Amino acid sequence: MGAMLWVLLATGARAFRSPAEGLSIRRPSRQVVTPRGAVNGALASPARQLFDRFDDYKEASRAFRRTVYGAENWRKHRSTKRYFRAILTAIQSGVLRGLALELVLLGIVAGTVAGLSAAGIATLGIPALPLTLTAPAVGLLITFRTNQAYGRWWEARKIWGAVINKTRDMTRQAHWFRDTDRARRFSALAVAFGYALNAHCLKGTLQNPSDHIAPHATVDDKLQSELTSLIGPENTKEVLAAPHRPVEVCRLLTRCVAEEGLTPQMEARVDENIATFSDFGGMCDRIQKTPMPLVYTRLTARFLFCWLFFVPSALLSAGLGTAPIVLGSMAIATLMFGIDELGVQIEEPFSVLPMDSYCDGLRALHNYAEFLPAPIAERKEKVWV
Repeated sequence: MGAMLWVLLATGARAFRSPAEGLSIRRPSRQVVTPRGAVNGALASPARQLFDRFDDYKEASRAFRRTVYGAENWRKHRSTKRYFRAILTAIQSGVLRGLALELVLLGIVAGTVAGLSAAGIATLGIPALPLTLTAPAVGLLITFRTNQAYGRWWEARKIWGAVINKTRDMTRQAHWFRDTDRARRFSALAVAFGYALNAHCLKGTLQNPSDHIAPHATVDDKLQSELTSLIGPENTKEVLAAPHRPVEVCRLLTRCVAEEGLTPQMEARVDENIATFSDFGGMCDRIQKTPMPLVYTRLTARFLFCWLFFVPSALLSAGLGTAPIVLGSMAIATLMFGIDELGVQIEEPFSVLPMDSYCDGLRALHNYAEFLPAPIAERKEKVWV
């Protein structure tokens, strides 16, 4: 703790240098240093590799949260064995393993505070009153952030629920087409929109990092494979070359409807669904491209870390021994960091939602449909009078 105080004092003294002194030492630079770049520059190479390793594990674990629940899953979810199962599998938790370095650091701080006091070298205890007074503020920050993150997750789930419903409706509307080949193409394009939107939300990410056969396959690789089998290589090439692939699929749907020549009433119904598809793309862009205010995330992290940093000193002033101080500090840090990390994990919801399963389910519906010339398509001029 003493070393960290010296670092803070040195940093503060450096900040109060005169402008002339600063100009004589440093030249103006146009390079912008991001927070991540500042962290990487401050960490030594082994430490940075260790941080990256935990981050990679945490990102890979997101693929295992894409479960589509059925009756058996809900039965297991309601079981009273869930408490024991959660405790026994805690070491496998991506959230907890992602926090390992932070917990170890706070454990070292707690051990140092308790060890110095036990050896009679220094007493670093502080009254618990400051932590008690600031605890509601910490709880409010974490709770608000977690609630907002859950709201983003739930909004994304509702968007994809609407995508599924509209796609089912459009595969039904494909039976209005007289040309059976064009009907199959229209239905395939409707299903292709889901795959295009999925890849658009997860652009550049790995499809499944735990896949031993193709661990480096990206969502773009799967998109090309799925679209080629659905809408053919020519249309696939057009979609992949477009700057916004879901919008390009909507354009192909519109062209398909124009080629069929439906009645004005039918065409209006279909066009309404296509326009809704375009709205879904904009809704997903809003969530994907706009995180919660970054200043809020940083303030929460800084406030929480500083608050937990002084917990060992407060426990020391309560008369606890070395082991209770270390274990208690790490337990409190696990709870507080875990809640904050939970909000961070679901703030970007698309990589934890089972969107692949949603798309595969729609494709199965398309494959099952038989597009035969329907009587209503043959006499549509009489029906839509």
